[in-house]
Amino acid sequence: MAFVKNYLLPILGIFLAYYYYSASEEFRPEMLQGKKVIVTGASKGIGKEMAYHLAKMGAHVMVTARSEETLKKVVSHCLELGAASAHYLAGTMENMTFAEQFVAKTGQLMGGLDMLILNHITHTPLKFFRDDIRLVRDSMEVNFLSYVVLSVAALPMLKKSNGSIVVVSSVAGEWGRDQRRRQEQEKCQARW
Repeated sequence: MAFVKNYLLPILGIFLAYYYYSASEEFRPEMLQGKKVIVTGASKGIGKEMAYHLAKMGAHVMVTARSEETLKKVVSHCLELGAASAHYLAGTMENMTFAEQFVAKTGQLMGGLDMLILNHITHTPLKFFRDDIRLVRDSMEVNFLSYVVLSVAALPMLKKSNGSIVVVSSVAGEWGRDQRRRQEQEKCQARW
């Protein structure tokens, strides 16, 4: 029994994961032509660039972020790049009502949804257990709870279209890189 538990089950799990996640079809930009896509956190960085790439592929793009002026520019550029349509709704993901209504409005405006790209995040310079708990709560609402609210609101439309949810975690990558830098700096200081 130990052999099955320690060796056979992990090997079977790896095999099934490979089988399930190995795509039989290569990605082609035409696959996104006409698709209805939400991109959150689209006023700058990765979110803005994703909106532009989706536009080049002919997708219907709905973007959101806090800055209305920036979103107007993003939508304008998306249309120039060839988006089937491009829309925006400015608001904050600190407001769960906004998050839910944003998805509903997108569904009404575009007639459904094929992909939800969750790219928004709040940066809070926290030192856990040293700062105000309100900052922790605000951070969790934006960085976790709003993702759940958006996903739950979008799920009925995504089920109909056999759609996808994409979560971008760029800050987590930055955090890991920063941790490695600090460790390397500490090692160098210890040598001297």
